[in-house]
Amino acid sequence: MTDQELEVLLTERVKMFDLKKTAFITLNKIFSDNSEDKDFFNGFIQDEIITKFDGFEYVIDRRHGDSIIRTRIGLYVESQDWLDSIEPIGYYELETNLNGDVIDDWFVIEKEKYLKDIGIISHFQMMNENLPIEYLRRNHIQYEFVSYISMVGTLFVSKQYEGAGRFIMRAYSNLAAVDCAKFEKDYLKKAKVFLKMISGYLVKNNLLTDSLKKELSEIKK
Repeated sequence: MTDQELEVLLTERVKMFDLKKTAFITLNKIFSDNSEDKDFFNGFIQDEIITKFDGFEYVIDRRHGDSIIRTRIGLYVESQDWLDSIEPIGYYELETNLNGDVIDDWFVIEKEKYLKDIGIISHFQMMNENLPIEYLRRNHIQYEFVSYISMVGTLFVSKQYEGAGRFIMRAYSNLAAVDCAKFEKDYLKKAKVFLKMISGYLVKNNLLTDSLKKELSEIKK
């Protein structure tokens, strides 16, 4: 059998079982069943997730189990920075045997909305380019501020947004108590930009209580 003949045979098989339609029906049920779960979609709103058929994959001669057909639907969001103006954030895969019987399925969102939006890792990398290593020693006056900055990022990544806001408050309070001239100039500049950015993002996306929003808005930044 030629490669072309094999491709025709497999294409006819997935059409016969209508696996593409089956995968979309199952995916829509997943969306429906989890529509009230805020964490299920990693911060994304269900209506902003775009689903597109990405193709079939045939896995034969597996070490564990029979050969399978894997139907993949990509999960995307709008983004002007990506090809076709959509950015991949995850996928749904339906696994069936060669007779079309469902074996398993997988729903995976690989990115988190808030982390994706804010690019927090890159900001830490830029800050740390100017971080004097001695600031990490507990007997240094700058240690407390650096610790607060670290906690802001850690809590944000952990989805503890109120906690991140509280440590932003502590960082600003520490700066008010410590002479800014005692900090490395470029590090402090980047740290202040980081705090302002995170603070603004938390407020804009309503991730804080009203009382903490008010406290942050009253801080001189």
